[in-house]
Amino acid sequence: MVQTKTDRIFHALRQRIEAGDLAEGVKLMSIRSAAAHFDASKNIVVTAYDRLVAHGLATSRQGAGFYVSRRVAASAEPVNLREASDNISLLHAQLDRPYTVLVGDGRPPGSWLLTSAPAVTLTSEEVGYGAPHGLMALRECIAAGQIAGGIEVSPAQVVTTFGANHALDLVLRRFTRPGDTVLVDDPGYYPLFAKLTLAGVNFVGVPRTPRGPDPEALANLAVQHNARIFFTQSLAQNPTGCSIDLPTAHAILKVAAQQDMLIIDDDPFIDLPGVQGIRLAQLDQFSRVIQIGTYSKILSPSLRSGFIIANAGIADSLAELKMILVVNSSSYTERLIAQIIRTRRYEKVRNGLARRLERERTTAITKLDTLGYELFAPPAGGLYGWVRLPEGTKDLEVAHVAAGHGIFLAPGTLFRAGEDDSLPGLRINWSRANDSRFFSFLKGLR
Repeated sequence: MVQTKTDRIFHALRQRIEAGDLAEGVKLMSIRSAAAHFDASKNIVVTAYDRLVAHGLATSRQGAGFYVSRRVAASAEPVNLREASDNISLLHAQLDRPYTVLVGDGRPPGSWLLTSAPAVTLTSEEVGYGAPHGLMALRECIAAGQIAGGIEVSPAQVVTTFGANHALDLVLRRFTRPGDTVLVDDPGYYPLFAKLTLAGVNFVGVPRTPRGPDPEALANLAVQHNARIFFTQSLAQNPTGCSIDLPTAHAILKVAAQQDMLIIDDDPFIDLPGVQGIRLAQLDQFSRVIQIGTYSKILSPSLRSGFIIANAGIADSLAELKMILVVNSSSYTERLIAQIIRTRRYEKVRNGLARRLERERTTAITKLDTLGYELFAPPAGGLYGWVRLPEGTKDLEVAHVAAGHGIFLAPGTLFRAGEDDSLPGLRINWSRANDSRFFSFLKGLR
């Protein structure tokens, strides 16, 4: 990952605190002094100081500044954990929510999602820990949904999880070891990069095009790195918003067969109507594809419920691993979701979300076009789009400036698997984009 000015300031101060050069209780330089010392803007210094606070290395005292809170031995935190934490600074901002304009947030507004849930009563068989694969009622609903989409799936192929990120954790533990190299989309899903870093797994980016991952690059990189796993997103990819088309899907699966490679397809919009493109599982029927899904983007992030679909053998092994790590997922939450699906409430929620997204997306794209901004690719119908910035622009610096105006942006650099800065841009959340303050800010960049 590219090291920003914020990173450099944070690491410089962290090293001094850990080495004891800055003792507990010592006041850090004022924002103005630090900006001059590090040749950075005040916003960048504030961000670096806030990161020190988040790591427990400093405290903020109202009206008095920032103070060293404790001295930590350099060996107290594993390097891979430190690097993984740095990679998800964007996620910290989304969870802390200190902004008024949330264009860069990864989720739809809460008011768009499920606002009330039906009462749930568990059967006598469901009040215990439950089955390792998860609640049968929900797994039946998931399988039925896949069959309706033309993909043959049985409940035995489904494993429920505590959301998509838990599903990724299970796959990583099952199929990777420290020192392995895997392939990922570039640009791609930045929390995945942090998970791989934490696991000690190397990752190499496969260039993402408007038609999906570049198959030729995928084949060359798979051979070069002896990679056996490729993490991608078929539909409405985060962050570019584009989907895989049919020729590209065929080519990717051909590479996977030639290289004996598993494909992990993480699709948060698997149930969202109107998304265009080809799901790899439609062609593969879960021979080499492992599908990950979630209810966070359509129902509510608070439900923390997702699922894995794979061939029966892989599903069994992942269910066993799940049992070892967390015993089981929540039967109560899964029964709630099953009832929402069976009473057709889910259909109403997802259709309503798709209609609202279409309206907001169309309006935002028109405004961006008026301001002279182009998209990386026409959106395929999901939540995200990638707005190109002029060549040579530093999108991280743009995001820092926006933060000073209370606008939260998601700079493209954070989604890159390597240090290539040739695609400066911003990931846009269409459900949050139509705020006049955001477009006024973009106009000012011209």
